[in-house]
Amino acid sequence: MNDYVLEMNGITKVFPGVVALDDVTLKVKRGVIHALIGENGAGKSTLMKVLNGVYTQTSGSLILEGKELELHGVRDAQEKGISTIFQEFNLINSLSVAENIFLGRYLGKGHIDWKKINANAKKLIESLGFNFDVTKPVGRLSTAEKQLVEIAKALSYQAKIIVMDEPTSSLTKNEIEIFFPIIKKLKEDGITIIYISHKLDEIFQICDMVSVLRDGKLVGESFVKDTSREKIIEMMVG
Repeated sequence: MNDYVLEMNGITKVFPGVVALDDVTLKVKRGVIHALIGENGAGKSTLMKVLNGVYTQTSGSLILEGKELELHGVRDAQEKGISTIFQEFNLINSLSVAENIFLGRYLGKGHIDWKKINANAKKLIESLGFNFDVTKPVGRLSTAEKQLVEIAKALSYQAKIIVMDEPTSSLTKNEIEIFFPIIKKLKEDGITIIYISHKLDEIFQICDMVSVLRDGKLVGESFVKDTSREKIIEMMVG
């Protein structure tokens, strides 16, 4: 079996007058936490928007579990096993936890089976080691609980890869201490995490691999255990 769950081969993305990504090849192993870092404007967001179907690459290919992949939007990426949790959560505050998890995919033929929806949502939240009322409006949840709802939503799509964009930016120190074990559990369950962060301390604490982008190019990557903060900073700034 191919060790790589994801291969982004020779990805180039050109906008009018700008080469945002220049022949980037990123290979991500199955069941690892893989950090992607770089300064603002390095190309991280563009690369992730190619991966979640927002942008189509100008050239290059995406391969998921050994098969070439074409993506036609965020929902298509989710249905093919790639979910992204953005810094700004994609949740509707007036809807319940369960409604947000299964938004647009309500179960039942001809009617909405709320009992089944709520039971499935509860099961997903419990699989992350938590238990709270899934009929509660999302607007009444803490930031950390909202993040759990986003993760549960990804799991509801049987995500193989979850992209997390600056996942701790709005969390307190105590919430981060709760959040990291959740990421580790996802990894243990065989889910690959692409972890976008500018917090180097977190990368050394939680990640297995790190890839560095600079000016739209992949300039280096390493096992986290084999590198140092200084080496990463040097790659980032050139």
